[in-house]
Amino acid sequence: MKHKITLFSIALSSLLILPSMADETPLAEQMSAMNDAYKAMRGEKDLTKGAALAREAQDAMIKSISETPEMLAAMADGPEKAKKAATYRKMMSNLILALVDLELAFLEGDTAKVETLIASMREMKKEGHDAFIEE
Repeated sequence: MKHKITLFSIALSSLLILPSMADETPLAEQMSAMNDAYKAMRGEKDLTKGAALAREAQDAMIKSISETPEMLAAMADGPEKAKKAATYRKMMSNLILALVDLELAFLEGDTAKVETLIASMREMKKEGHDAFIEE
């Protein structure tokens, strides 16, 4: 569960470091789509709509996995950058899996699990900030 939490936090935390809308990168666009779906899922009572929102978030993360966060792009090439990039892809993969779990929870009508997964996303955001935002 910790990997799922971490990956989603990276996705959400990326929203805080996005460039202006005029200069929005492909990664920023996908993070914005992810954030919109996340916000909508938090209050969604219709299980079918919740599952659709979870799929939207998955689609955004699938598109994001091949992108490079700004902090990675700014790093010098070498083993440390390669390791950080692999960590990013792993975290994104884990997030996609967490979103599939969320979609399944919606489809199965397991509202307790939906609430648990959505509530855990706040911690995911913090972990993403710690891993991928330079202060």
